[in-house]
Amino acid sequence: MIDGDTFEARVSVFPGQEIVTRIRLAGVDAPERRGRCAAEKAAAEAATLALGALVEGRRLTLTEVRGDKYFGRVVARVATADAGDLADALVAGGHGRRYSGGRRDGWC
Repeated sequence: MIDGDTFEARVSVFPGQEIVTRIRLAGVDAPERRGRCAAEKAAAEAATLALGALVEGRRLTLTEVRGDKYFGRVVARVATADAGDLADALVAGGHGRRYSGGRRDGWC
């Protein structure tokens, strides 16, 4: 896990062809590990653990995949068979906020 809304995964891009890439969840913003205050850092750790629990050992489905502004990762909708959309699951669990681009509210 990179943080509460970004993780690294092995992705099958074509039969017999896989890559390892970082994936940022579309539609959600989670607190940052290098946050501005202790509360944000603690919330970031909880969000990271929650995301790990949702993805570890599960088959993931990525849709709406696109490059992001940093190009070191992709942005995608990610779902599992049991949890559904991971952005929705993080928001429902109190580990993130809806995000559709632009300025983000602080966590402190």
